[in-house]
Amino acid sequence: MARQPIEHVYRVPHSIDQHHSIIHSSLGLAIEDEPDLLAIARSEGWLTPPPEVTRVPLRPWQQAVFWGLRIYIVVMLVVMVLGFVQVTNK
Repeated sequence: MARQPIEHVYRVPHSIDQHHSIIHSSLGLAIEDEPDLLAIARSEGWLTPPPEVTRVPLRPWQQAVFWGLRIYIVVMLVVMVLGFVQVTNK
């Protein structure tokens, strides 16, 4: 029998020690129901929110490399289109 996927997973911003549900699913499972899972989650740091992701400013040489890649992609697309046009006109 295949496992049913967990459809709805969300986090409640309360402490697990306050007996609030941290992770629930549409199947009615909660991490507090399994002490082994709770111990693993605490030891691995799964219950702490992830760090905020921010944009890193690029150095000028990195910007130049990315612009070079963009130009390369455009040139290769033009070469491919010209190749396909030549083949279809024969």
